[in-house]
Formats: sequence, C-alpha cells, structure tokens
Amino acid sequence: MIKERIVGKIENTGFFATIFFLLAIIFLPAVYILGYSRGAENFLTAEAIRAIVVSVQIGLLVTFINLIFGLPLAWAITRSKSKIAKLADNLIDLSLIVPTAALGFSIYLYWGTKMGLAQLFGLENGIFSMGPILIILLHVVFTLPYMIRSISAAIAKIDPTYERVAATLGANPFTAFRSVFFPLFKDGVITGSILSFTRSLSETGATMMVAGSFLTAPVLIVGLRQAGQIPQAAGVSIFMILAAITILFLSKFFLGGKTISFEKAYPDFEKSLTKLKNLRNAVLILFFIFIVFLPTIYFIIFQLTDLSISPDGGLIKSLLISFTVAFAATFVNLFFAIPLSYIIARNKYKLGGVFDTLNEIVLLVPTGALGLSLFLFWRNFLPSEYIILTLAHLSFTFPLMVKPITAAFRNIPRSLQEASYSLGAGKIETFKTILVPLLKPAIIAGSIMAFLRSLSETGATMAVSSNIKTAPILIVDLLKEGHISQAAFDCTVLFAIAIIFLLILKYNKFSINNN
Repeated sequence: MIKERIVGKIENTGFFATIFFLLAIIFLPAVYILGYSRGAENFLTAEAIRAIVVSVQIGLLVTFINLIFGLPLAWAITRSKSKIAKLADNLIDLSLIVPTAALGFSIYLYWGTKMGLAQLFGLENGIFSMGPILIILLHVVFTLPYMIRSISAAIAKIDPTYERVAATLGANPFTAFRSVFFPLFKDGVITGSILSFTRSLSETGATMMVAGSFLTAPVLIVGLRQAGQIPQAAGVSIFMILAAITILFLSKFFLGGKTISFEKAYPDFEKSLTKLKNLRNAVLILFFIFIVFLPTIYFIIFQLTDLSISPDGGLIKSLLISFTVAFAATFVNLFFAIPLSYIIARNKYKLGGVFDTLNEIVLLVPTGALGLSLFLFWRNFLPSEYIILTLAHLSFTFPLMVKPITAAFRNIPRSLQEASYSLGAGKIETFKTILVPLLKPAIIAGSIMAFLRSLSETGATMAVSSNIKTAPILIVDLLKEGHISQAAFDCTVLFAIAIIFLLILKYNKFSINNN
C-alpha cells in the first residue's frame, strides 16, 4: 500500500513536470511574440502586407493543385493493386525525407538552371527564373505527401463492400466515387488541404533557395531578423501565428461535424468521364515523374556528373553541430513526449484536449515566426546561441514526437492495463512489460521524424542564430556564393544520412511485426 502511494506520488510529479515542460519550454516561448502585439500593426508596412498576401495566394494555389492531382493519386495508391501504384506509394514520401535546404536546391537545379530540364530543350538558361513559379513548384512537391497520406488514410477506412454494392446497383466508377465514397473520406480531404496550406504558408528554408528577390512572409521574417529590424519582423510573425491558430480552430470546427451530399446524378456525362481513365492515368504518371519525383532527387543526378567534390571542413563542422543539436533535442523530447502523450490520450486531469490543442498550435506555427519568437524569449535568460538553438529545435520537433505516440496510446485498450493491475502487476511493471512493447513502433517513428526535422530545419535556425552554421544553412550559403557543385555534394550527404535513418525505422518496424 505504501509502495503504491510512493509510486503514485512519483507518477504525479512526473506528469506535473511534463506539463511544466510543455507550457514553459515548448508553448510559451513559441507564442511569446504575441506579447509584442501592441503597436505591431504599425510595423505592417506595404512590403510586409504584400508578402503576407503573396504567401496566402501561393498557399491556396498549391492546395488547389494538390487536390487536383493528390486526390486521384491517393485513390489509386489505396485501391489499385498495380505495380505502378505500389511504386508510387513507396516514393510519395521522398520529399519529406529530403532535407528542406537540399529539396529547395534540387528544385532550383531542375527548373532554374541550364543544368536541369532545360538541357532537353537546348536552352541557355533555366526554364523558370527564381520567383513565384519556382516557389509554387517547390511547395507542391513538399506538401503533396500531406494531401495524399491524409486522403489515403481516410479511404483505407472505407468498407470495400460499398464499392461492390454501388457496382451491383449499376453505378459507374466515377458516379460511385463522387456520390458514395467522397462524402465518406471528406475529413481526409479537409485535413490534407489544411496541412498543405499551412505547410506552404510556413516554409522558409527551401523557399529561400528558389525565391531570389521575391518575398514571402516567412522569408521576409528571416530577412528582417537578420537586418536587426525586430519590431517589423515581429509584426509579420504575429500575423502568421494568429493565422495558424485560426486555421487550427476552423479545422476542428469543420472536421467530422459537417456532411457532404451529392444527390443529383449525370449518368451520361459521368460515364463519358469514366472512359478517360487511361488519359487520366497517363497525366498522373507524367505529373508524378516530372513534377514531383525527378525534381526531388535531381541534386543526386547532378552530383553523379561531378564526383571530384569531397567533404570540406565547413561541412564536417556543420554536420557535427547539426547532429549534436538533433540528438540532444530528440533525447530530451522523448523523455517528456511519452508522459504527455499518455496525458492527452487518457485525458488525465481532464485536460487532454487542452494540451493536445497547445501541441497542435506549436506544430502549425510557421517556422520563421516560431524561430523569432523563441529568440526573443530565450535571449532574456540565456547568453549562449548554442543553448538557444537547441531549445528552439526542442520546440518545433516536440509536437512531431507527441503525435504518433498519442495515437499509439489511444489504440491500446484500457482493459490491458486493468487486466495487468488485476493480476498483481504494479504501474511500473505494467508500463515496461505491456505498454512499452506496444508503443515501440510509435516511439521509433516519432524519434526519427523529430531527428530528421531537426537535422533539416533552416528557417527557425536562421531566426534564432546569427553565427552558428548547421548543415542546411551551409547549403543556403553555398548556393548564394555560387558554389553549386559543393552544395550538391553537401545535399547528397544530408540525404544519405536521412535515408539511413529511414531504413532504421523500416527495419525496426519489420522486426517488431515479426516478433
């Protein structure tokens, strides 16, 4: 009895420490800049307003393009058994693995230089110059997986019986898709659209590689921060953070609560659309290969043509910094992510929903605005840029780790814990023998996602640090200085590291599934 009380006190102390970590280390620093809101409107110059409007326009256009191509791709990946669909399923997440600086550089090489696709047409310059078109192409590439995975997950939950019933009743495939299936997976469409829009709205590092003198809101924030114009940067950041919070609450309002109904049918027209299936498939394949896949990995193709470049002192030093920060952030986050995920999943203290919302707000805050907020907060307490940089990486990687572990906890029936307690096992023993083995895949997935995000982050790093060069920042600097071959080599090294960690993830999943 005494032992149980002691364990209970230790447990509650751990939970309260976790709540303090979330509030004081993760959430408060992330939104600290909102305290600058008084007078912030005075710093929203014409240039700032134009950058914000441009960012919103690009985000909306990118989301629309992702819907047009992502929805049929998601359907094909989930429903088709063809080898092409399976190959696309394996490759669709590639742009999420490639570090953002490397992805931006690859898009620039592919579309913006004579060394890319322009070679096929004998052009002296790239097909597109730096600016809005390259930004849109880039944002489509790295946001498309969010759209496809969100829709695919929703489609996978639909009972295949509906498809057979629709066919039995004489509905052609397009009519069945429009009137039966789409209303059933509309939450996935809404989620994918929100993720696509918010990721486009917040991306900084990769955008800087292709923007040139063209300004989006996140790029402007970093530029103002580096120029020492903190009030102006704060004004733009506050608007972006409030936009992220608004989007979050709107998404919670629309998801699950609304229905979509298509009552009218147009059998002749829809039957004619079904006959265009082969043309649709051809367009999807060409889109995926030439707009998504090749631009994503083009830096590797370019590097294979120039094998004379080798690691230099700058790369080794920047990689050492990146690895140190990423490992530190991942380890500390893991220590607190597991108990917070339990609090959210089990709604402990009846505050699970509140903490889940706080976690999601940090996840959606644009990285440039997040970095500036963290810089303004931590400079009041800490003189070291390295410590501030590590704390910044803690903030934007923590939500990525909490999400999968929370989902795993929710999938574990409470009855398993209760059965363990009834058989005489204590809380510690139950946690080690029952919960940890079931949580292991989610812990590994969350840890690797957090590590890779830390390793590849550019915008937030540039916002909090003036003198420290991580590997992504080194790549940005190399491109600015015109050292394209060295930048391609450094991108390839970063990508190789990311692939190694992805294989570790897949190996662990395979091992777990077979044990």
